[in-house]
Amino acid sequence: TTLPPPPPGFCYWQAVYESGFNSCKSGTSAVQGGTGCTTFRTLQAFSTAAESKFTVSYGQPATLRNEVAWQFYNYYGSWTWGDDWMQAATDKTGVWTDANTAAWDGVMGDAENARKQATKKGAGFIVNQMYAMYEYHRRANQAYNAMTGNTTVSSTEKTYSMVHGWDEGWAFFAGALESGSGDSGIDWGLTLAEKRDGSFDTNTATYNPNGGESTVNAKMLAASQIGRDALNPFDNATNAGAVVWDAWKCIEQQAFIPMIQGCLLYMYKSDICTSDCGDEYGEMYTFCAAMVPILNAANPTDAATLMTYVSPDNILSTGPPQTYATMSALIYDNLNDMGLKVAEVGACTYCGNKLSDYDTTGDSAVSNKCGFAFPVDETADDDETASTDDDDCTKKDKAAPAVLAVGVVCMFLGAALATFGLVKFNAAKAGAPVPTTEMSKV
Repeated sequence: TTLPPPPPGFCYWQAVYESGFNSCKSGTSAVQGGTGCTTFRTLQAFSTAAESKFTVSYGQPATLRNEVAWQFYNYYGSWTWGDDWMQAATDKTGVWTDANTAAWDGVMGDAENARKQATKKGAGFIVNQMYAMYEYHRRANQAYNAMTGNTTVSSTEKTYSMVHGWDEGWAFFAGALESGSGDSGIDWGLTLAEKRDGSFDTNTATYNPNGGESTVNAKMLAASQIGRDALNPFDNATNAGAVVWDAWKCIEQQAFIPMIQGCLLYMYKSDICTSDCGDEYGEMYTFCAAMVPILNAANPTDAATLMTYVSPDNILSTGPPQTYATMSALIYDNLNDMGLKVAEVGACTYCGNKLSDYDTTGDSAVSNKCGFAFPVDETADDDETASTDDDDCTKKDKAAPAVLAVGVVCMFLGAALATFGLVKFNAAKAGAPVPTTEMSKV
């Protein structure tokens, strides 16, 4: 249950990545007060087991496959793209060899610092992010097909397994150490969205009950709450399966916006950096790699060009081979075809841009998968009226400090929710217990 003192280099990180440390699959971690794990959950297995998770149909039609996972597979040509990334950065292979970084290593920055960023950010935003998407999608797929009669689910699945799995999606997106200020305490999706929102004017969700302001997190939380409530318990005789599927499509649309913002921000930082730029180059490359498969699905030529500009083996002794303006245009010009609104991604105000710099006329044609998404605080509250009023879709005057327990949501997600209505969602009262422990323990 403990690891030896950190050896030099990347070995300690690799031991944790491959062998695990704090997340038990069986037993209880001593770090969490238990007697010890018999089996650890590992980040590496999130990637090496990807094929078995993303290609299995669960007995359901392939038309409802995990589209974003397949975009990553189609771009990288391997289901182990996450582990391939981590091993290359750790072992100094591929684009990270001395020969490939010789032009700038020791001149513009330290290539080892870039590799450190690639491993750190890669673990959170390439490996872990897709595992969170797997947990959400698996149960949305199962629910929709149980509703349409394409598969059957047991009573245990209806009352526990399906909502348990959906909860894990939020757990792996948000982390287990949320401080109540929109910070998960780890470099995972929730924290990244909060870090980037101030640089892109996407920090307007001041109603977020966890104290954060990211519009991405607000919509992710709202959709997670809706899916959770429709699965707790799940009734395949209603259209709850369509509700969960629509909630998933909202999550899928929003989840990679922080990676796009990270790619753009670190393009700019890399462009203006004049010395000690290793961190900037590593973050630019990693954030872009964490979103480029979605760009590739819309425009393969621009995706290939983008990665040529940001890859460590193409950085020059003077820095990136192209300017921020040229590199960022490859993303902004394709956002609508990627299924995203330019206004939702935002302009990099840190970079000196404003939204009016970009053509947003195509935004109106982009399907809004989230509709009006509004997360509601479920933590303990003395206001019994707010807790029991089934028509209450307003946020509380004062947000509680933590919202890893989630529930009541006011959200409209197209025809499925129009039919389903708000009755099911409001049935889960504010302050009600979470159906599983996955929201609080990863």
